[in-house]
Amino acid sequence: MSWNLIANADHRKARETVLLAPAAGGDLRVALGYPNVYSVGMSNLGMQVIYGLFNGLPGVSCERFFLPDESEEQVYRQCGRRLFTLESQRPLCEFDVVAFTVAYEHDYVNLVNILDLSGIPLRSSQRGEQHSFVLVGGPITMLNPEPIADFVDAFCVGEGEDVVAPLAEVLRRYRGRWRSEDCLQAISRVAGMYVPSLWEPQYERGRVCGWRSRAEGKGDYLLAAQEADIKSEPEQELYLADRSGAVVERHCMDSQLFQQTVSASHILTEDTELGYSGLMEISRGCFFSCRFCTVGYSYTGVRWKPLETVWEGVERLRPYTKKLGLISAAVGNYPQIEELCARLRQNKFSVAFSSLRVDQLPDCLLQTLVAGGARTLTLAPEVGSNELRRSINKLFSDEQYLQTVERAFRAGIKNVRMYAMLGLPGERLEHLDALADLARRTREVQIACGCAGGKITLSAGQFIPKPMTPYQWSPMLERAQADKRFVYLERALGKIGGVHYAGESSKWALIQGLLARGDRRFSLVLENVYRDPSFSRWKQAVKAAGLNWRDEAYRERGERECLPWDHLGGRLYKRALSRERRRAATALGLGENGGGDNGAS
Repeated sequence: MSWNLIANADHRKARETVLLAPAAGGDLRVALGYPNVYSVGMSNLGMQVIYGLFNGLPGVSCERFFLPDESEEQVYRQCGRRLFTLESQRPLCEFDVVAFTVAYEHDYVNLVNILDLSGIPLRSSQRGEQHSFVLVGGPITMLNPEPIADFVDAFCVGEGEDVVAPLAEVLRRYRGRWRSEDCLQAISRVAGMYVPSLWEPQYERGRVCGWRSRAEGKGDYLLAAQEADIKSEPEQELYLADRSGAVVERHCMDSQLFQQTVSASHILTEDTELGYSGLMEISRGCFFSCRFCTVGYSYTGVRWKPLETVWEGVERLRPYTKKLGLISAAVGNYPQIEELCARLRQNKFSVAFSSLRVDQLPDCLLQTLVAGGARTLTLAPEVGSNELRRSINKLFSDEQYLQTVERAFRAGIKNVRMYAMLGLPGERLEHLDALADLARRTREVQIACGCAGGKITLSAGQFIPKPMTPYQWSPMLERAQADKRFVYLERALGKIGGVHYAGESSKWALIQGLLARGDRRFSLVLENVYRDPSFSRWKQAVKAAGLNWRDEAYRERGERECLPWDHLGGRLYKRALSRERRRAATALGLGENGGGDNGAS
């Protein structure tokens, strides 16, 4: 039966256009993967960039792997074949290094599944020198990678482009001794590298209270969990680890190098979310710092790639595709957006943008979208209340949103997809009424602009508190309450003709929320669910690991409490995050702790 697996791999390769020549051999063999299916993984620009960097190093060869789809996984397990790479179909367990790019918490369970399918012992403590060295990088490392720390030999915390070469050199130097103390210490000295086995979490009353560290140059970080308010010691920085030297600092790519580097797709295929589009990064970071969003708090400032660097990447892609996806947290703020859009229209590119802000959507962007054939625009009003929007630091009004929508319809857009969040701290039912009313007014503008045949779709997801943001201490809205609010919003929208509703599951929001702020004990949970990740299995596994899911998801953390990710250096001190949290509460007239009940009505 394994011939089906080979046929599927050959079919995917046949549909690819490869813009680089992968190294045919080398003394360091790397398997680089994304812990999701092929179409999702190949839509990730970060993975493609690292793939190109590994293959550009002398003596290094890099091949790709992905999570098998459900039918393929059954074949792997039935025939006993080990998960293999796309290029050579060699089993992952035969590679020196197995590296993952991880972007989202829900892929943690897929990472564990891939290790099992590969025949690599799940836990790093169970591996010997004969086993592959497991690396993880990607956006998730800037938040909280602790739930998978026991499965990983080393993390690259932060941006990895200029870490690839020095890390490969260390691994080459210590070939055959990758799990020796000398090698692990050498890896920990590479900028941004975090070796979990050198850090031992300490617990007090069932919660993390600090870490013991063997990492060279790092001291123990011990902080007793306290519930004291930050105002009791106004001059004391809450990020105590930053002064103790115990923090693993996130790595930030040198700004000049970032500006000079083309970050674009190396492989094109129809089997992606944007179908044979070339992806191109034009900026990194975000200075808007919406309080629920990790991007503005994860990256050091905002860096823009000069127009000529961007256009160099476009020219590389132009012989192969006229479809582009531009990657930026706020593309409308790109300093040379007018000229970039003019060039794209002149060269007849069809363009999609990764993120569009209501208050940063110049006409040139709308013209470029429509010229490329786009008829649907996705915007994120997030909420329908100016008050609640100010609280999360989205500084535009309903009126500005509706003006932008009108400009979009008059430019040729026919459909609008609205994205919103439910369950934000301080949310009340009146805010949901306001959101439904904003959808109604959007439909009215659509009709007035002569686009009555188009669709308005409101997609609603549940707010999930994320590490390294002002809401990292906040409780999630309990499932029963969240479900009531989803139903309330759906009924309100059902009364409006021409508006469609799409709601996410509160079950899977809860799982994501648990993993977002979990500690290493969640490795026990992941071990118990990767074969059967049903919701009931998740709940059983959390209980079996000795964890209380209500406490993990719905408890408000104290601002003096030690958090599972405190030893991984954030861009901002806790004190600054706490100040932003108080500002959010003030905007809603709540108490200074940010409204821990998440709204009572």
